[in-house]
Amino acid sequence: MNISGSRTTFARIAMIIMASFALAFVVPALADTSAMTLSITFSGVFAAILVTLLLQAANRRKQLFDAMRTELNKLRRLYHISKNLSVAAPERYRSWFTDVHGYLQAYLMHFSGKDFSAYDSSNAAFRKLSYHIYTIPSVESRKEAALFEDLLRTTATIAESRQQIQELWAHRMSSYLWMILASLAAGYVFTALLVVDDTLISRLAGGVVVFAGVLALDLLWQLDAMSSDRDIMAKRYVENLGKLELGHRD
Repeated sequence: MNISGSRTTFARIAMIIMASFALAFVVPALADTSAMTLSITFSGVFAAILVTLLLQAANRRKQLFDAMRTELNKLRRLYHISKNLSVAAPERYRSWFTDVHGYLQAYLMHFSGKDFSAYDSSNAAFRKLSYHIYTIPSVESRKEAALFEDLLRTTATIAESRQQIQELWAHRMSSYLWMILASLAAGYVFTALLVVDDTLISRLAGGVVVFAGVLALDLLWQLDAMSSDRDIMAKRYVENLGKLELGHRD
């Protein structure tokens, strides 16, 4: 799991650090040792829930990237199969391939200047590409028939990948679950600070405990929203166009 960092991310972490330690030093030192068991129990429950949700969010993110890589790979394959048909019989396929290239270019360029949240709005551009595949001129040889069958399978795989991407992208944690997590986080911070006394070491330890919990919650948010990945994911589609253009010139 490799989450992209940015200035905004580092600034947010710095704010979490400052807020956590400020809270630990500002709150009254209750030093309630009788609450130690409660604090440990609450921390364990909170950590268990967070770890479970983090694993689920990380797995969703991995599946989404895998589906995206499959789509981009198959888009390149679609291009090369279409190009081979055009080379094999230019008199019949050249015009058709030119349109394939244009629709493919338009689909990939849809992501230029956008982040990945614009994925659903690319449906129309993909439909133009996929529908045009079926307008291929009649095939006349076994080689052309084999290439066309491969082209249909590739197009179907792309469509399946897009469906998987859209479902995974939409499958975020609900607002209700986030409300529960926010309540648990508040309880976690409260019980952790109950046992803090007025010594420097105790307050520093309290700040570390609060920081760890809030940072884990922030990580879960980043994984669920994939806010650090959105620009990079969209950029990969535009970069895929560059690879196709290079092949087209060749």
